[in-house]
Amino acid sequence: MTMNQDETPELESRPQGRREWSGGLRSIVLPIGLVVAIVAALLYIQSGGGSSEDDGFGTVALPEALNPTSLTPNARDGRAAPDFVLRQLDGDPLRLSDLQGKPLIVNFWATWCASCRAEIPDLIQLYEDQESNGLVLIGVNLRENEAAVRSFVADFGITYPVLFDRDGDVAATWRIGGPNQGIPSTYFIDRRGVVRKVVFGTVTAKQAAEGLSLILPEGG
Repeated sequence: MTMNQDETPELESRPQGRREWSGGLRSIVLPIGLVVAIVAALLYIQSGGGSSEDDGFGTVALPEALNPTSLTPNARDGRAAPDFVLRQLDGDPLRLSDLQGKPLIVNFWATWCASCRAEIPDLIQLYEDQESNGLVLIGVNLRENEAAVRSFVADFGITYPVLFDRDGDVAATWRIGGPNQGIPSTYFIDRRGVVRKVVFGTVTAKQAAEGLSLILPEGG
């Protein structure tokens, strides 16, 4: 059978056209896939290595027997502090309501927050001065990885317990309101577990004295 000269280029051009189209598609799809993978990896790292509080850590219900008010727990003056369970720097869990019976300060912070960095030395001194009066101070770190926090704690010589709010669940429940994404935010809580004073932003010496007077025993 004789083949026309016009037919040959048409038949041969079809595979070549498919190859060119396929190559062009790969040149578009592969970079997009790479970008998606990079974004997913960054989100994974930012979230603390994929760790979340869905394994029992985060906000938990405050037992009714531990709520001395007739109101729903809320991190505001005169309300029972919302309960939570968070992991400490040493790996052990800590439940806030287990600290009832002791005067307590809860401070939300992060290593990148300039206001937090400025007030932490004063918080350390306050804690060390009042520890003998039963004061407990806990620092709740907001959404940072352990390595950064551990280095910061060592550099600043933080002596009070540091907890991790990895996904911001507790911060959202407490509705923190500091100047830098809600930090620093500090709560003075009395022995019954009731919030007595809230400070958004850096705690001044006057505010610290007022808060302590509300939660420490007389003469403390």
